[in-house]
Amino acid sequence: MQNASRPVAVAAIRGLFVVLLLALWSVGSAVYGDTVLPPPLSIAATVIHGWREGWLMHATAVTISEVVPAFLIAAIVGTGFGLLLGLRDVWGDVLEPMILGVYSIPKITLYPVFLVLFKLGMASKVAFGFFHGVFPVEIMTQRATSTVSPVYLKVARTMRLTPWQTTVHVLLPAILPALTVGLRLAFSLTFIGVTLAEMSASRAGLGFLLNAADSTFDSQRTLAVIVILAAIGIGTNALFYAVERRVSPARAEVRQATLKM
Repeated sequence: MQNASRPVAVAAIRGLFVVLLLALWSVGSAVYGDTVLPPPLSIAATVIHGWREGWLMHATAVTISEVVPAFLIAAIVGTGFGLLLGLRDVWGDVLEPMILGVYSIPKITLYPVFLVLFKLGMASKVAFGFFHGVFPVEIMTQRATSTVSPVYLKVARTMRLTPWQTTVHVLLPAILPALTVGLRLAFSLTFIGVTLAEMSASRAGLGFLLNAADSTFDSQRTLAVIVILAAIGIGTNALFYAVERRVSPARAEVRQATLKM
C-alpha cells in the first residue's frame, strides 16, 4: 500500500510546490509592480501571443535544432571514451585528472576559441553545447565501466563475443543506470551551453531573444523566454528521470539474480 500511494504523494507535493511558486510570483508582482515583475497570467498571455505570432516558436525551433545534435554527439563521444578508458585502467588513471581539470574550467571563457574555430553560426553553438555535455557522460561511463564485475567480461571472452557484442550485450546493460544519469546531466549542460552561446554571439534562438529582451528591459519577453527555457529543461529532465527509475530496479533485479546463481 505504501508503494502504491507514494507516487500520488509525490505528485501532490510537486503540485503544491508549483502552486506555492505561482503564489510567491503573484505576491512579488504585487509588491514590485507589473513593470519589474509581471504576473503569471500576463506572462502566459505573452507566451501565447509569441507562439501565435511565430517569433517565440521560431526561436524555440532554432534552439532545439542546435541542442539535439550537440547532445547526440556528446552522448556518443562521451560514452565511447568512457567505455574505452573504463576498460583501460592505465589510460583511465592518466587521463582522468586531465579530464576533470578541463571540466572545472568556466566554459564561457572559452567561447571565443569556438568562434575562431567554427566561425559565427550554428556550428560554433553546437560545438560549444557538445563541450558542455560530453564531460558528465564520459565521467559517469568511465566510473561505471571500471566497476563492472570481471566475471561479466570473463564470460564474454569465454563465449567468444566480439568487442562490439561485448559492449552491446554486456557493458551497456551493466552501466545503464549510471549512463542514464550521465545523459540527463549532459542534456542539461548541453542546453545551458547552447543558450549561453546564443546569448553571446547569435542572431536567433531563445538565448538571443533573452539577451535582446533583457537589453531593452522588456520584462514581459524576458520572463516569457525564461518560461519556455524552464519548460524544456524541466520536461526533458523529467523524462530522463522516469527512464532512470525504470532501469535502476531492473538493474537491481539482475544483480540479485546473479548473486543467487
